[in-house]
Amino acid sequence: MDPSKYKDCVVQRGYTYHYYYTPAAPGKPTLLFIHGFPSTSSDWHRQVAYFEQKGYGLIVPDCLGYGGTAKPRELEA
Repeated sequence: MDPSKYKDCVVQRGYTYHYYYTPAAPGKPTLLFIHGFPSTSSDWHRQVAYFEQKGYGLIVPDCLGYGGTAKPRELEA
């Protein structure tokens, strides 16, 4: 997965989410890949390589507490 395609987004609660993004080619949908526990977006590297080559848009986030996404210490988070 190309590191330059990772982005960061700060949400209203103040947490930063780190995610991989590739825009879709015309006529192709965007796919969302969510990893499980305990894991990161990099687990999807084979699927990203396959679908990216075919022109699909991709959003592959690191879920809260994992990878490059915020790791809040408060239990409520």
